Amino acid sequence: MIAKTKLGCFLFLAFLILILALSLISAEDEPSDYGPPIEGEDYIISRSKIERTLGRGELLRDYIQITNFGTRDLEILFLVDDSLTDFVEFSVFGIVLEPGNTSNTDFMIKGMRKGSFSGNIIIKKDVEEIIPVNLTIVETILSAPVLVEAILPEKSFILKKDIEFQLNVNKLKPELISNVSISYFIVDEENISHVLGEEQLDIANSFQTIKTFDFPEGVGVGEHVLEIQLEYEDRILFSKTPFIVKKAFHNTLILGFIPVWSLILIFSLILSGFIVYYLIKKNLERKRKYRMRLDASSIPKKNPDFLFLGKIAEKNILAYLNPHGLTTHCIVAGATGGGKSISAQVIIEEALMHNVAVIVFDPTAQWSGMLRKCEDKKMISYYTKFGLKPTDARAFKGNVKQVENARQIIEVDKHAVPGQIQIFSLNKLNPKDMDLFVSNIIRQIFNSDPKEAPTLKTLLVFDEVHRLLSKFGGSGEGFLQIERACREFRKWGYGVMLVSQVLNDFVGEIKANISTEVQMRTRDEGDLNRIKIKYGEEFLQSLVKASVGVGMFVNPAYNHAQPYFINFRPILHNTRRLPDEELQKYNKYNDIVDDLENSVEQLEKEKIDVFDLKMELKLVKDKIMSGSFSVVEIYLEGLRPRVDKEWEKLGKQPKKRELKLVDEAEIKKSVEEAKAERAKVEAKEAKEAKANEKAPVEKKVSLVEKEVAPLTFDNGVMVSSVKELKSVLPNMDDAIFKTHVNEKRNDIADWIKKSFPGKGAAYKVISRQGMIKALENFGKAKPAPVAKPAPVAKPRRSAKPVAKPSAKPAVVKPVPAKPKKSTKPKAAAKSKKSGKK
Repeated sequence: MIAKTKLGCFLFLAFLILILALSLISAEDEPSDYGPPIEGEDYIISRSKIERTLGRGELLRDYIQITNFGTRDLEILFLVDDSLTDFVEFSVFGIVLEPGNTSNTDFMIKGMRKGSFSGNIIIKKDVEEIIPVNLTIVETILSAPVLVEAILPEKSFILKKDIEFQLNVNKLKPELISNVSISYFIVDEENISHVLGEEQLDIANSFQTIKTFDFPEGVGVGEHVLEIQLEYEDRILFSKTPFIVKKAFHNTLILGFIPVWSLILIFSLILSGFIVYYLIKKNLERKRKYRMRLDASSIPKKNPDFLFLGKIAEKNILAYLNPHGLTTHCIVAGATGGGKSISAQVIIEEALMHNVAVIVFDPTAQWSGMLRKCEDKKMISYYTKFGLKPTDARAFKGNVKQVENARQIIEVDKHAVPGQIQIFSLNKLNPKDMDLFVSNIIRQIFNSDPKEAPTLKTLLVFDEVHRLLSKFGGSGEGFLQIERACREFRKWGYGVMLVSQVLNDFVGEIKANISTEVQMRTRDEGDLNRIKIKYGEEFLQSLVKASVGVGMFVNPAYNHAQPYFINFRPILHNTRRLPDEELQKYNKYNDIVDDLENSVEQLEKEKIDVFDLKMELKLVKDKIMSGSFSVVEIYLEGLRPRVDKEWEKLGKQPKKRELKLVDEAEIKKSVEEAKAERAKVEAKEAKEAKANEKAPVEKKVSLVEKEVAPLTFDNGVMVSSVKELKSVLPNMDDAIFKTHVNEKRNDIADWIKKSFPGKGAAYKVISRQGMIKALENFGKAKPAPVAKPAPVAKPRRSAKPVAKPSAKPAVVKPVPAKPKKSTKPKAAAKSKKSGKK
């Protein structure tokens, strides 16, 4: 009996243990954080609630799994209540889930601050569900299997030396923690993180180790934080330790500007120091790659409405361009390999990001790379130099179409969509057809009755436009139309960008109506001579030595119309054109869509409701622009039968789409109109030139603006006219002025004498203010003298007083030319004149 009782107790105890174990297992498996799945008509969502407890400062990765059991794509959007926006962040805004597929959409839960927080994750669009979220954030991290800590041996470190610290990893649970990632950062005062390093390891036990890293570039003096991130499974643990970065003692400044190490030598080497400083400065000036006169106050500053081009070469100054200035058009020229395409595409990328419509006429399909994001590691490596991140690489929304016939009618307004790029590939056209096509396009714009617009709306890009020149096989008719476009497109909000290997061969009217010029490195002798004559030898040498991606930028509204060099930023899109097979897919699906659009338009004329068909066509177009051809095919499989069914109901067949061509005679007529306008302009210019020849006095009025061989000062400033000299002198340092104008030399007077014969002597003054005053009357009938000359008017009344040698001589010390005029020659001249009378 006792044995039976013991056996019964043992069995009862075993049963209780089993029940307890099962309850623990079930409690462990119970999806308390997830809730039961949500089952819809054609989908299943993996969870119906989210309940999480985490420590303050802890991050937790989570996801929502959705399976599409239906027969159509599900477009799904994820939204978060305002109460949870600080704590829950999705990796994507929405997804398109194809039939039979399952998607895991990640989101991050952030322990921002202590407390309890609740709200909802809202799933919208084709799936309408709400998932309640309850978060509890406590002061310390709960159930963490491991803790990480950094112990600094001291509170401050010397910049440019190593940073060394002790890493303590305390394991709190016995099981092995695999695949742990530890990352080390320095966060500066501006909250910029600088990576020290990272490592992957498995943690079996607690351990301590010493870590040593070099200070990364970009870290300066001041207060910093050593941040360690330990990531395992879906959790991230932080450790933050403040410290100070300071300069070494020998670099400490006394009185704010004297280094300690120089105190011993400063008094004995002061003279030699000035000499060394002067020689180094002169040497640096000679070695400077880009010589330019830059007035930073006269170039565009950072503005969210402006296009970001890059940096001023050899200077840490950002370069911008007002996009509405492109209504006065732009030309980018340079040899192959000099960065011509990159600089042009940077401008176009910025225009697209500022919601400008762009249409490119591309003879090589090179611009098709804009439809894919940059994956070139070398190009991406330059991003940080311009304040960009690898994640800034992006594709641009747009399409590419093949032009089959030069007389093809292209509705420019239809393709001009703000923020999108439309590329027309012209690689199947020969040079003669290129001329015809350009003439045709510009004619169509003129005939489209465009509306006036005060700002830039559409940018037209003509690449490889030098092919229109006769020496490259063109007829020149395309240039006539481009010249006409440059004169008149501005009022309609159209900007024209010409991309060419040469610039000098462009006719004067085109260059006269283009305000922005970008000249990249070139080997064309015509362009090199033009630059030398117009801007001087130094600009020529700078351009010849320019690095790839650096170009000479000229705009009359900037830098007093003087050129300066811009190092253009790297591009964000792909550096390579699309492969031929992808271009063929664009052509194939664009043709199919054009056929369907033609068919739907005919259905609409038959009074059929085509609203849904048009909406689906729009979706197909969007997918073509993103290159999602598999999705396009799925859409078309459903759309084409629906269109055919509508025609079957009507018992009719749609008319086939035909390529619309313009009569070549119409194009020729437009070219003749351009020739007539050109003739009027030439006649007007000839008339003005003739008037200038008859009235040379008018030329003297503009003598102050006449451009001559430049005068270069020791600070690199170069002046090519007296007007520029007058604007430079008031702000010039006295030391620079005295280098060029002193008792022994007067470079300004010599330059004026050489450039304007007979005028140099009047400017031999040695003070800067005196020179400024003397230049005030330059170009007038008589230059302003420095001292009053002897009166001449009174002696002319009679020969006698003038002839007296005892009369006071007209000697003016600052003007050496005057003493040569003694009274004798004047008397003789007067007597001779009297004899004639």
